[in-house]
Amino acid sequence: MANIYKLDILSPEGNIFSGDVTLATFPTASGLITILANHAALITKLVSGEIEIEHNGERKFITITGGFLEVSDNLVSVIADFAIRSEDIDDEKIAAAKKYAEEQKAKKSRVSSEIAERELQKAILSMNIMEHNKLKRKKGAKF
Repeated sequence: MANIYKLDILSPEGNIFSGDVTLATFPTASGLITILANHAALITKLVSGEIEIEHNGERKFITITGGFLEVSDNLVSVIADFAIRSEDIDDEKIAAAKKYAEEQKAKKSRVSSEIAERELQKAILSMNIMEHNKLKRKKGAKF
């Protein structure tokens, strides 16, 4: 049996992932980091990007817009600013969110513009990941 560890990914949207994994790769300010079982203790800031997880022999992808990663005693915890599983990304919802965020941003209210900018960045990131996943599927990558 492969060495496994427990991974929990949380965001304001809720529990995004919880389970035993053999490895996971995370986007950090200094580049990608892959965590395997028995990794040294670590706390680091995450940046926007994609978390790649190997769970039950399958690859899973989760898009985040930053957060924090903690590794301790074969328990890896992620607190993300925003996170969405690749299989939950929906073209129509993303397009509608992007349109709404752009409309709110155009209203020029400082507070609503900042919120709209954040929502717009989430929508754009989700669109980019969706396109990236489509390309992977066309090339025959195993998920």
